[in-house]
Amino acid sequence: MNDSGNQSNLSLLRVFLDEFRSVMRQESPGLIPRLALNYVRAFLSLLCQYPNKKLASLPLYRWINLFIMCNMALVFTKICYMHFRCNEIDELIWDFDYYNRELRPHNIDEEVLGWQRLCYVIESGLYINCFCLVNFFSAAIFLQPLLGEGKLPFHCVYPFQWHRLDLHPYTFWFLYIWQSLTSQHNLMSILMVDMMGISMFLQTALNLKLLCIEMRKLGDMEVSDERFHEEFCRVVRFHQHIIKLVGKANRAFNGAFNAQMMASFSLISISTFETMAAAAVDPKMAAKFVLLMVVAFIQLSLWCVSGTLVYTQSVEVAQAAFDINDWHTKSPGIQRDISFVILRAQKPLMYVAEPFLPFTLGTYMLVLKNCYRLLALMKESM
Repeated sequence: MNDSGNQSNLSLLRVFLDEFRSVMRQESPGLIPRLALNYVRAFLSLLCQYPNKKLASLPLYRWINLFIMCNMALVFTKICYMHFRCNEIDELIWDFDYYNRELRPHNIDEEVLGWQRLCYVIESGLYINCFCLVNFFSAAIFLQPLLGEGKLPFHCVYPFQWHRLDLHPYTFWFLYIWQSLTSQHNLMSILMVDMMGISMFLQTALNLKLLCIEMRKLGDMEVSDERFHEEFCRVVRFHQHIIKLVGKANRAFNGAFNAQMMASFSLISISTFETMAAAAVDPKMAAKFVLLMVVAFIQLSLWCVSGTLVYTQSVEVAQAAFDINDWHTKSPGIQRDISFVILRAQKPLMYVAEPFLPFTLGTYMLVLKNCYRLLALMKESM
């Protein structure tokens, strides 16, 4: 199994933009160089947040990882799960490439390649845009105090008044740089952990879409029932692989999913309330909370939209099996097997933050509704 230690992560990230441009420039669908998940794993490795079997064998990397985890109290849950589950995530990344590795290793079908190319562009585009958005958010947090009253990015009181620029200039600048660097590192770590989860959602939806394409094409095969059943079993094994893959991903990311659901609810509620409270008193502070609110909305939207794609595509498998041409003329055994696929596909696949609700647009609306109720209650109590 490949992992991020088998090659230079920095070298992998260097070719990212070149590969992204090469995919974008193709007039017709072409081969995808590699899963976009590999880039997120490489970035997390460079942030010292991915101690898998290969990297954990390096003593310096392991100690740096532990030091960083101790400095990340607010985002400890997600990073802790990444620390203990990175080897499982390596297996998930390997499993997501099942279609190209096992089912169709030399596929030249333009419809399939077109969907793979679209998913690659969407994932890579999300990485680039979210990376720019997070850095813009960081700049707004770090530069505004510096250009204003000479305060630290995050208001806190240190012993001996080290936070005072007029009394301790050297200590102040050390604290300013320390807060800026650690906060930037935390934000990038959170971004890459979230991108890892969202990419897995999108890869699951892509695999389900490819499964539907393979299922419908079975009806176009002019072969004997025995040959048809052989190909049908290969496609069914792909379906079973996806079902198991979703279960493994839910177990590996359950803690991160729970942290995401609670954090989204808290961030949306608090940032909206603080925006209303600070609007008349401090417009600059209100602008900061507006930016935080936008980031929280976008983050939750990405999770729920990609989760809804998985939900809808998993149900579409039943329709794809029913759409197989002349399946009712096949042997009774083949008809029974197709019926089993239709029956199983009626139970949708979902990414769930147990014991909370799954990541779907229905959950998104429920979170927004409860945030509105909480804001109304907080406003009345003021």
